[in-house]
Amino acid sequence: MPQQKLQLAELVPVERLEQFRRLFTQITGVPLVFTDAEGQLLTSLDHPLAYCGALVSDKTSGILCLRRTKWDEPEPEIERAIRAERKAGQALQHRCRGGFRDAAVPIEVEGQTIGYAVFGRTLVMPPDMDYFRHLAVAGGMPPEVGEAVARHAIVMTPERIQSIADFLRIITSLVASAAYEELRARQVLALEELRDDLIHMVIHDLRTPLTSIIGGLQTVIDADCEDELAHEFLPMAVASANTLVDMVSTLLDIHRMEEGQIPLDLGPQQINDLMEAALAQVQGAAHERGHTLRTELAAGCPPLEADGEKLRRVLINLLGNAIKFTPDGGTITVGSKCDREGLSFWIADTGPGIPSDQVERIFEKYGQVQGRKSARHSTGLGLTFCKLVAEAHGGRIWVESTLGEGSTFYIFLPYRPADE
Repeated sequence: MPQQKLQLAELVPVERLEQFRRLFTQITGVPLVFTDAEGQLLTSLDHPLAYCGALVSDKTSGILCLRRTKWDEPEPEIERAIRAERKAGQALQHRCRGGFRDAAVPIEVEGQTIGYAVFGRTLVMPPDMDYFRHLAVAGGMPPEVGEAVARHAIVMTPERIQSIADFLRIITSLVASAAYEELRARQVLALEELRDDLIHMVIHDLRTPLTSIIGGLQTVIDADCEDELAHEFLPMAVASANTLVDMVSTLLDIHRMEEGQIPLDLGPQQINDLMEAALAQVQGAAHERGHTLRTELAAGCPPLEADGEKLRRVLINLLGNAIKFTPDGGTITVGSKCDREGLSFWIADTGPGIPSDQVERIFEKYGQVQGRKSARHSTGLGLTFCKLVAEAHGGRIWVESTLGEGSTFYIFLPYRPADE
């Protein structure tokens, strides 16, 4: 499993970093800011001229770097070179023009550098103002800027600089590590909650067809296997059993497809035939809700090299969702079209629609639209299965939705085997 990429601002709130920064400066008299792992400024900046622009990046604050040809024009190769020189666990340090000692202390968690604590420019002796005026002019700046940069420098010994760097490294790593452990604890709790929810949802999903199977068989038994009742209830029991098998197969296939372990049983398929068969399977459920089923199927499309059984289950999933989430008396439309590149088909409903900020997550495993009552009793695996099947065929699935008007799920599959 790939290691989770950590960010300082995600582990420690910026407000807490800001509080630490202010207290540190009050206690030590040394200016301090925090950046992310790329040097982008996270906290506020009291005196931009007190920091090196090679260590702190911020487009609006006017931070300068004396190593640049022109102090106010970024030279990314300088920043890259400085970061490349750092040894693991050690501060970024370089001697700048004018004798400045600039340092950025890495904040590390789980072997990752997630940010830096950067303290202000330091000198080991009082600055020579004439020299800094000369440097400023050479760097394309007015001489007064050189004086201002020199005045903002902190004069202290190399030993104290190193002590401050060591102190910051210890304290910030402790704070970040504690925040990381807190994050892990929250993630564990969230996973446990997800596991419990999934167990309840799977139980609910399995109970419904099982109840139908048992009820149908019991009715036939109670009637001493009367032919009329047997003809009515046994097909219902078989249909529910098939639904149960599809659900279990979906759970297994999602795992196998994510691991790349399940092959496609490819063969020539007429998508319109698959759609007609799927519509026949859901006709009863649509009728119970008073839905109208419409078709807009293109004629004359060439066969598609595909796994017919998996596409059938994709269609059943999409139609089942449309029936479930569309208010009673709605309209569900299935359509298809083809061109030289491939074949597209869609299922449109007149349901409540999907908020734009939730469109992407509905294809994630266990992803559901928040606020839908029916989603509380669903595993949220159907659309994940649809996505994996479409991608296994070299195609894709997407949705277009308008709140209050409905949603349309589209699938495009190219005219070629998935392994070509």
